[in-house]
Amino acid sequence: MKIDCKNKCENKNCENKTNSSYIKRIIKLIGPVILGSKPSEIVNIPGCPEEKIIKLNEIEAFFGNCKKVKYKIINVHDGSKRVLFVNEKSMNRRLLDKKCRNFLRFLGYPREYNFEAYMRELMLRLESEEFPHEIGIFLGYPLKDVLGFMGYGKQEFVEVCSWRIYGDKEVSYKIYNSFLRDKMKMHDLVEKMSISELKDVI
Repeated sequence: MKIDCKNKCENKNCENKTNSSYIKRIIKLIGPVILGSKPSEIVNIPGCPEEKIIKLNEIEAFFGNCKKVKYKIINVHDGSKRVLFVNEKSMNRRLLDKKCRNFLRFLGYPREYNFEAYMRELMLRLESEEFPHEIGIFLGYPLKDVLGFMGYGKQEFVEVCSWRIYGDKEVSYKIYNSFLRDKMKMHDLVEKMSISELKDVI
């Protein structure tokens, strides 16, 4: 997907604002997705319309043929843009969990599981005016915490780490620590390698 910037940005140097450092920031942020501990991550694309185009082109240039991570552009109803980065293997593993799938069916997702069908339904909801709070399942959060946040769970609120924890916090922190560990691993890798080197290994 190549997007052409046909208009001049108010800041004529907007193209110089995004370079390999932007992609490196993205890679650090989605490290757990790249390494597989996290099924997906949503990244907001900031800046004026022309800056957004440049950043999306950079994302396409790096991740367009990536074997480990795919991405989908979310055109939010308010005009903003976000990107959903997905590790298909990790996401399939998550969505094949019977309890997660049953809850998503209860919320109106297809009764028969199909990866592409579930992704299409999620994208439709992400682009609607009502934010889909079940996104926590797709982001790899424990089902008990997603249920608790949405008001379906019976477990009491305990505390907040990167998300709201309900019930047994050890279960949640085990998952949180796996995300953190992979993010640190990817951070170290990014610091040592160039963009072209990273592209060869991701």
